[in-house]
Amino acid sequence: MRKFLYLSIICFFLFSCAKKEVPPLVKIPPPVIEKPKEEVKKPEKVEEVVKEKEVVSNATEEVFKPEEIPIQKEDKEYWKLYGRGSAPLLAIFFDFDEYSIREDMWDRIKENVKYLLNHPQAKIELQGNCDERGTNEYNMALGAKRALEVKKVLLKLGIEEGKIATISFGEEKPLCKESNEECWAINRRVDFVITK
Repeated sequence: MRKFLYLSIICFFLFSCAKKEVPPLVKIPPPVIEKPKEEVKKPEKVEEVVKEKEVVSNATEEVFKPEEIPIQKEDKEYWKLYGRGSAPLLAIFFDFDEYSIREDMWDRIKENVKYLLNHPQAKIELQGNCDERGTNEYNMALGAKRALEVKKVLLKLGIEEGKIATISFGEEKPLCKESNEECWAINRRVDFVITK
């Protein structure tokens, strides 16, 4: 009798705990990104991007005037320049699943450095953002890596560490809410927000 009881309990557990079928993962093809027609030369050293004398002398000639910048916070063209940051500081955009700075973003970094050197009282927060693809945890880490990469470059170009804070929003604060490559590209960025 006991053998029969044990045998029926074992059979019950073996056959009642059937494995659930997991649907196969659908692989998303990588986005097609057009390369710029001009060959952009990436500097061999970050120090070559901006020399301090050049920044200070040119900064007085090209001082940003915030009142001249059109403030259209719901406009994709505005987002492509400033993201959710503080104009006149330009957002830095990234390729899918990357945190290294794109070659076409070096001019934006130079412009932001000019502004920050010309306004030494300014403090900024670098806000790392991602598109909606990937897990929340992964995107939080990727947003942090993006913000830290930009901070590392700013430090090499002469911005004091005490004037730079970083934060990651991952995919939590998208500017563009559509699920297409144009919106995903807008959401993969680091915003420069003036905090003081």
